[in-house]
Amino acid sequence: MIATPALGAVAMPAGLGKHVREVLLEETRCVSMPIISYSRPNRDWVFLVGPAWGARLGVHTLAQLEERGVRILASGERVWLPMTDHPTGWFWVSQPATAHSLPSRTSVVSAARRLLGPVRSSAVWR
Repeated sequence: MIATPALGAVAMPAGLGKHVREVLLEETRCVSMPIISYSRPNRDWVFLVGPAWGARLGVHTLAQLEERGVRILASGERVWLPMTDHPTGWFWVSQPATAHSLPSRTSVVSAARRLLGPVRSSAVWR
């Protein structure tokens, strides 16, 4: 899949991703929370997301997120989707229930920012 403004991805350490997923499922009652990862140790979780809403994130905020292991994939970047149900290579942490209901890019990043709080290192989420 190629990331676009309408269908993108947010990558983060798996430990943080687990908490972000829990927060979003509780707060938004999202029907579909598609998340993929790779079968090697310490691999990021990649949330498939819908479009962002609201103001753009500033350069400083993006740098702080990246410092803590959170990356917003830019339009044109590739996202490797699982091609099998076998957990070698790319696999679904959480399969999509529907293609019509994805969390917004904004809600995923916002939940990650709230959970990170004043933490200075992403190592606690690995």
